[in-house]
Amino acid sequence: MDYLFLILLVAFTFANASLIRTKALIVVIYILMFAFWFVCNMFTGNGVTDAVYYHLKSDIHGASVDDILPKVYAALSFISLCLLILVGAFKFRKKISAKKAIIFNGLFVVICLVAVSQSRALKNVYNSFPDDSFGKGFEVAEKYNGVDYRIDHKYNYVFIYAESLERTLRNINGVNYIPHISRIADNYLDFTNIEQIPGMGWTMAGMVNTQCAVPLVLPQGNSASNMSHFLAGADCIATHLQKAGYATEFVRGSDKEFAGGDKFFSQHGWLYQHDKNYFLDNNLLSEGEVSGWGVHDDKLIDHVYSEFERLSNSRKNFLLSFLTVNTHPPAGTYLSVCDGNIPDNIDNPMLKSVSCSDFLLGRLINKIIDSAYFDNTIIVLVSDHLMMANSASDNLDKIQDARRNNFIIIKKGLKAQQIVKPGTLLDVWPTILDVSSASNPDFGFGHSLLSTTKSDILSAWHESKNISNYLGFASSLWSFPSLKDPMRYNGDSLTIGQQQYRIPLYGIADKNKNIKSVYFEAFALNAQKLIKEGDTLFYINDCSMTSENKKGLCGYELTKQETTQYEIRDSGVVNRHVIHTGSPLYTKDFISISSGPLNVETGINDGFQTFEMPRGMNFFSIYNGRLEKNHQFGFDTCNNQQIDLKMVNQRLHEEGRRLLFASNDSAFCIPYEVRPSINQVLRSDAASNLASRQQVTGLYGKNETQSIIGVPEKPLDIFVSKDDLKLYPLCTIFSECK
Repeated sequence: MDYLFLILLVAFTFANASLIRTKALIVVIYILMFAFWFVCNMFTGNGVTDAVYYHLKSDIHGASVDDILPKVYAALSFISLCLLILVGAFKFRKKISAKKAIIFNGLFVVICLVAVSQSRALKNVYNSFPDDSFGKGFEVAEKYNGVDYRIDHKYNYVFIYAESLERTLRNINGVNYIPHISRIADNYLDFTNIEQIPGMGWTMAGMVNTQCAVPLVLPQGNSASNMSHFLAGADCIATHLQKAGYATEFVRGSDKEFAGGDKFFSQHGWLYQHDKNYFLDNNLLSEGEVSGWGVHDDKLIDHVYSEFERLSNSRKNFLLSFLTVNTHPPAGTYLSVCDGNIPDNIDNPMLKSVSCSDFLLGRLINKIIDSAYFDNTIIVLVSDHLMMANSASDNLDKIQDARRNNFIIIKKGLKAQQIVKPGTLLDVWPTILDVSSASNPDFGFGHSLLSTTKSDILSAWHESKNISNYLGFASSLWSFPSLKDPMRYNGDSLTIGQQQYRIPLYGIADKNKNIKSVYFEAFALNAQKLIKEGDTLFYINDCSMTSENKKGLCGYELTKQETTQYEIRDSGVVNRHVIHTGSPLYTKDFISISSGPLNVETGINDGFQTFEMPRGMNFFSIYNGRLEKNHQFGFDTCNNQQIDLKMVNQRLHEEGRRLLFASNDSAFCIPYEVRPSINQVLRSDAASNLASRQQVTGLYGKNETQSIIGVPEKPLDIFVSKDDLKLYPLCTIFSECK
């Protein structure tokens, strides 16, 4: 249906020349939203999910280039289509008939309305926004438990994360593609009803879900790569096992840095991490035994068994865990070692990889069962998440509501049993502790699936499909420090308490100075929204951005009544000073502009709407304190496009108009021929001295220009008062201007 909408919209755009440029822009917006959904759907198979938002904000170092390239090509195809539509609409409009304009434009509007209300892609994008927002975590805080189990007998644990190897694969159109794992499950504890809810659904989430019994979310306005500690407030099982004398080792075939994994494991009880580089550095394999996502499973599993024997012989308790890779979407990786060990009639590449992984994992588990060490070993197998989009998705989508994750516990003497109680990956380790005869096994939001205790988070999901409060609590586990904690600056990063941040850093702190949220880009765009939350707005950046005579980092804490200033050096906070006057942010209504170099958030907001700013010099018409929607224009001066001063001046002829201008990315690139035209706007020779990616913002009037120039390669945040159209740089906002 979405493709039909797309075809009809394009057709009726060019069916008539009337309003063709407007129609083309509307279609391009629709295509870009559809493209976002389409590319996300290529990854997830479920459109835009919380997994998308996580990876958009996190480091993707270690991702398979082979997996990402098709998505890049798809995105480029959509962008090319948009360019073709725009070029066609603007260049050939005079050659298209203008007859029957009312009929064709009316049909275009009808199709637009139907597309907006019925498009699967647009609905998904819209409905995904709540997944990136959190409710009131304090309302469910009492339901969260720290790890506090007690156990008399120490078992060794082998914990298997089987990449995407969901339980549903036991019956796809009547065929069991994981028969070896199924036979093992039939002889031990098999949990048949492990659901997937928000905060789950991708590998890093599955690891946090199982080990810490909480959904994984990033705090609002944040990314894991901007902070030194990964989920510092979470109480996770490996930490307690390590403190109890366990050797904790995690083996993965991919790069350990992917999605912040190295931080999570090193900070939550894991002593050793063996990843792709470990295998290569120790000559455990050749380059040909590595796929796009990492070490092939046969080599990885051989290494795991060697580690199992070594750790078992050490007579020290251990937790040995590993993650497979060869069933990673979109098609998996089939290994020749499986030739003759799986059915020959499997044609689907993903299902063939699944059966190969099943054979390898089944062989490993049986080898451990048959070893002399099994008596004191508990083996656990879980799928880290349900499969994302892959070559077998057509089969899985038909039974979407019935899809479940694998969770199997293998222990000598266990009675074979299928547990049908509903659960999630949060319940995995509480259940393992229960099987280990631990008292008080529940922790986090997880509960043992062998008990009668219900899962509060799963009950909330079943009742309302909304667990925002639980996600809000999970967000708080990133453990933001307090503005009262010691601060120091070593020239590379800011440390507050035990957490390191990059700068600039700003956000909201509560009345006790505990930080509630942090942001790193586009201060002007977000500042007025943040002060509406109340409490304290804080901002920390290099002093050169806010003050002429201070050094190091400058920190500011703003309330309606006062402004607190201080400097942060390597020795700590110095020169703290309180000004008993509120910042203009609390007393004036502003238009906010954030410009900056490539790859940072930028834009302009008048309190009602936000406009993007393309590369070069952008102009916006201001009328009655608002930016006029159809009066934005710009010049790609970086591409040597001269500013048309005649066109700029035409916009000033109407009474009451002023033009706000702002550079973005770079006002110019080599060569420099555009500088004279920028100087004409500035009514000075300031552009002659501008460096690459040095931003300039200002107001252009009939007789004068106000302007502010930023620091090269740094963002520039400026506020424009609506009542008198004066420029407010950061030094004015923080009472630093001399």
